[in-house]
Amino acid sequence: KVLMGTERRSMLIAEKEKLVIAYHEAGNALMGKLLPDANPVHKVTIIPRGMALGVTFHLPQQDKHINTKAYYLSELCVIYGGRVAEEIKFGEISTGASNDIEKATQIGRMMVCNWGMSEKIGPIAFGRKEEHIFLGREISQHRDFSEETSRAIDGEIRQILESQLTKTRQMLADNKDKLDMLALAVLEHEYLDADEIDKILNGEKLSVVKKPRVMVSRRKKDEPKKDESTADKKDEENKGQVLDKTA
Repeated sequence: KVLMGTERRSMLIAEKEKLVIAYHEAGNALMGKLLPDANPVHKVTIIPRGMALGVTFHLPQQDKHINTKAYYLSELCVIYGGRVAEEIKFGEISTGASNDIEKATQIGRMMVCNWGMSEKIGPIAFGRKEEHIFLGREISQHRDFSEETSRAIDGEIRQILESQLTKTRQMLADNKDKLDMLALAVLEHEYLDADEIDKILNGEKLSVVKKPRVMVSRRKKDEPKKDESTADKKDEENKGQVLDKTA
């Protein structure tokens, strides 16, 4: 059971699905470890968080205000790591990569249309934006280029994404032993920090099997204070009954 705000929600995940999630997150984490231009891997977990069944956290070593083309190409490989890990292990892909595909497509389009990171298209911005004069936010975007240019942009975005997907497949295939070790460790421990990930990739065994990290209710279970009134005590009891019903 996981507490979301003031209510508890249960999420039962079949063992087969947990294995898929473990390989997906292990693929993301391993690509983050293999690529020097990617943000360092901070933690990986298969404990559900909100709508996410698993999460890999990447944190920069210092505050960054600008990023390079090499960084975004590495980010695409990290994003595709989960999808490719599923392909390598199970020979098929799942819907778990839907958000990854959306993010990768957005990055590819920004690289081509906004950041001038395509040699073929060049340092030209495409897609004139209109902003509300009062809200100061984007409300529409108009295409200010021809059909021919549109096809060239789509082709360049596809080329960037497919080239990084191919690179990811090759890198994970070459490091399948590390992928297997990391995925099985994630499955066993359910969360791993950066040091533990390094130990596993170096072939070391984690000495202690950790208990799953579960978020618990913030409701205090201590006895009421002596100066509390009877009405306050009954109110606390009623709240406790409501929480127990929603669990």
